[in-house]
Amino acid sequence: MKFSCCRTDLLNAVNIVERAVASKSTMNILEGIFIEAKENTIRFLGNNLELCIDCSIPGSVETKGCCVVKANLFSDAVKKLPSYVDDVQIEVNESNSIFLSCGNAKFNFSTASADEFPRPQELHALNEISISEQVLKNMIRQTVYAVSQNDTKPYLTGILFDIKDGFVNVVGCDGYRLAIRREATSHAGGLKFIMQGKTARELLSLLGETDYEVKIKVNEKQAQLTLKNCVVTTRLIDGDYLNYEGVAKHENTLFVVTETRDILDSVDRASLIASEAVKAHVLLQIKDGQVHINCETVLGQVKDKFEVNMQGEPIEIAFNPRYLLEAFKNTETKEIKMSFSTALNPVVIQPIEGESFRYIVLPVRLH
Repeated sequence: MKFSCCRTDLLNAVNIVERAVASKSTMNILEGIFIEAKENTIRFLGNNLELCIDCSIPGSVETKGCCVVKANLFSDAVKKLPSYVDDVQIEVNESNSIFLSCGNAKFNFSTASADEFPRPQELHALNEISISEQVLKNMIRQTVYAVSQNDTKPYLTGILFDIKDGFVNVVGCDGYRLAIRREATSHAGGLKFIMQGKTARELLSLLGETDYEVKIKVNEKQAQLTLKNCVVTTRLIDGDYLNYEGVAKHENTLFVVTETRDILDSVDRASLIASEAVKAHVLLQIKDGQVHINCETVLGQVKDKFEVNMQGEPIEIAFNPRYLLEAFKNTETKEIKMSFSTALNPVVIQPIEGESFRYIVLPVRLH
């Protein structure tokens, strides 16, 4: 195998596929990057059996072939190539050593046979949908923060895609808070699947801010996303997701409209004396057109207040400050509406108009 390619193209491809390389595996081959040179195209693959990323770049191929190279070595070498030259030559000799040269820098490593490397199969889709990459990125970002880090209920470690009635609903939940993002779609029919949270977080780094239409193919076990610069194949999570539409269906008695920045900054100040080590709650007292916020721990006390537009009965309710902050940071609207019923029922956070998002946070029970 022998080819040359652009250094920046090579760097981008390696940065992309190494996200799917296994850091430690009983199958050593999965700790490598698969490289294939064919017809003026260089293909790179990372595959940890749960996530596979397939990326191709243009190149000048003199001799076709394929190999697997240790990912950490190859990646570090590519990142350290001199920036004053943008042409890289790569060759694998008969003794299966790979030679990488750029300017005066030269590297060589041993390689493994590509025969054992698992390559993605063509996905025979049961259903398919297209979503703009900018919209998809926002929907994932605004829900993946709420997924569970606990494997007790595996389906909660992923985000739900629920396409029905002309809308795409993306949902994240960990049992203490629920995040729902909603966008209209021209897709006819229904489609529902649970994407792994780990995959969703990797997609945030791979997706851009354009109107490019990402194609998502889905079968019973896998989803395959065709992005602008790569193809991502991921294993889906089995199981039935919770009835997210039935959460917080209680009758609310207090409605608060506030500037998002006001309540975000206030809770952020109050949480200054709370941390993972020092567990604490923020207490909200909503009365007389004001929100009074109080946080008290062994480290000290923070008090704050700000004006709001309120309708309904006053309330005193406590929350985990991190849950509130993450919800407020993902609203992307200047103002929000918060709906309350009792100190034991969750708060519902929504935009003033429309239904683009719905965040639900359970309160902390006060003793």
